[in-house]
Amino acid sequence: MPQYNFFLGNHPALSTAEIKAVFSAEDVNYEITGKKGKNLFVSTDKKINSLKIMDKLGGTIKIARAVDKKKDTVSDIVDFLQNTQSEGKIQFSLSGADQKDALKIKKILKETGRNVRYVEIKNTASIIHNNLVEKQGDLSMIDGLIFVTEAVQPIEELSRRDFGRPGSDSLSGMLPPKLARIMINLADAPFASKILDAFCGSGTILTEAIAMGYKNIFGSDLSERAIEDTETNIQWYLQEKNLNDIKYKLFLSDAANLDNVIEKNSIQAIISEPYMGKPLHGNEGKIYILKQTEELAQLYINSFKTLHKILRQDGSIIFIIPTFKIKNELVKIDCIDEIKKIGFNVEPLSEESPFLRYGREGQHLARDVWKFVKK
Repeated sequence: MPQYNFFLGNHPALSTAEIKAVFSAEDVNYEITGKKGKNLFVSTDKKINSLKIMDKLGGTIKIARAVDKKKDTVSDIVDFLQNTQSEGKIQFSLSGADQKDALKIKKILKETGRNVRYVEIKNTASIIHNNLVEKQGDLSMIDGLIFVTEAVQPIEELSRRDFGRPGSDSLSGMLPPKLARIMINLADAPFASKILDAFCGSGTILTEAIAMGYKNIFGSDLSERAIEDTETNIQWYLQEKNLNDIKYKLFLSDAANLDNVIEKNSIQAIISEPYMGKPLHGNEGKIYILKQTEELAQLYINSFKTLHKILRQDGSIIFIIPTFKIKNELVKIDCIDEIKKIGFNVEPLSEESPFLRYGREGQHLARDVWKFVKK
C-alpha cells in the first residue's frame, strides 16, 4: 500500500479532520498509520493524485509519498535521484537526516559524472522557487522512511486571495482563506449544491468556495459595506480566472430574516464565521465579556432558528463560535443546547472533542469550529 506523509499546518487536529473529509468526498480508501508532531502518516489502497488533493486542502503544508526501501538510505536516495532526474543537473534537498548524509549523497552523485546542487530548504517557498516538486527532488527522512514531496500548498495563490483582493474591512475581522477552505471541506457538500455564508463579511468563504469549484453561491450580511466588499471581491476573482458559469446571490439581510429571501429547504450547506462581538483590546473586565457572550448567544440562537428553515433535511452548518480569553480563564458562549433544541445534532469533528479550536498565541479570542446537522 502506498504510504504518505501529510505535513500539517499550525492546527493539526483541524487539518486532520479536513483530510478525512476530503478523502471521504474523493472515495479514497485510507488508514491513518501514525502521527508525529505535525506529520500525519496515511496508507491508501492505491496512489493518490497529491496535486489534486492539495488543490482542495487548506490546512496541509505539503504531501509526500514514501519511496520504496531496497538498500540503505544513502544508496536508495542516490538511485532514486538518478532515476527521476536522469538528465541535466540533479537538484535535491534532504530534511530530517544527518547533514553528513546529504553531503555523502552529493559526493556519490558527483562521482558518477553528474552535476549536482544541494538546496537548503527554509520554507515552502524554497521548494516552489527551486521547482523541487516537479523534479521530485524535495526529500525527507522520518522514522527511517524516505519521502518525496509530491505537492505543496499554493501559498502565493492563497496570499493573493487574502491580501491582493480589492475589498476588505480589517475592523470586521479577517477570516484566513486557509481556515475558510477547511470549513468548506468539513461541510462536505456536493459541488452542484447550493451553499450559503450567512455572515459573509468581505466574502472570503464565498470566494474560496468558487475557487474550489462551487457554482451556486449565496451570501448575506447585515452590513451594506460587507455586501459591497463581497460583490467587489467575487467580481475581481471571476474576472481574474475568466469564470462565467458561477451563479451567486447576495442579500443585505439579518441572518434571522433569511427565510424571507431564500427558499425553504433549499440550502445544502451553510458555512459562516458570524459576528463575534466588538473588537477586544485585552483590558476588558469579566462582566463586560459575559455581557457580550450573552448577546452573541442570543444572536446565534435566533440565526439558527431561521437557518434551520432554509437548510435541506440532510444539510449541515459549519459555524465558528468564539471562546474569549481573560488572563488565564476561557469564557465560552452558552448556546449549544439551545441550538440542539431547534433541530440540530452536533457532529463531532474529532474523537477527542465535538469542536476544533483555531487560535493563536496573544489573541483575545479563539475560534471554535462546530458542525451541526439538521435532524
